[in-house]
Amino acid sequence: MREQDNRRHERDSLFLVADLRVERDGAPYSVKLRNVSDAGIMAEGPMRLTRGGTVWIDLPNIGEVAGTVAWTAGNRCGIAFDQEIDASEVRFPLADEDAPIEPRADLENHRRD
Repeated sequence: MREQDNRRHERDSLFLVADLRVERDGAPYSVKLRNVSDAGIMAEGPMRLTRGGTVWIDLPNIGEVAGTVAWTAGNRCGIAFDQEIDASEVRFPLADEDAPIEPRADLENHRRD
């Protein structure tokens, strides 16, 4: 039987790398982002964290976000953001409005006439 999931925010499963700092000006740890929601992330990495501690994570396409360690289990942790983000921006790169749009060569042979 599957446990009920009481989390309030939808999560995107992914595999990205980000920098996490345990001290504001400390050296970053490279962590793997396993999932992300508007309210937090699950990360995997070599650092030792304490539940309730403050961390800073540099998220792709968003920048540095402060959060609180919600849980730890081995080399994984859950971090609740201090302020919600738009999780879709982490998963998908932002478009460069000035970049030209070019057709994909791999689709050329798949066109229907």
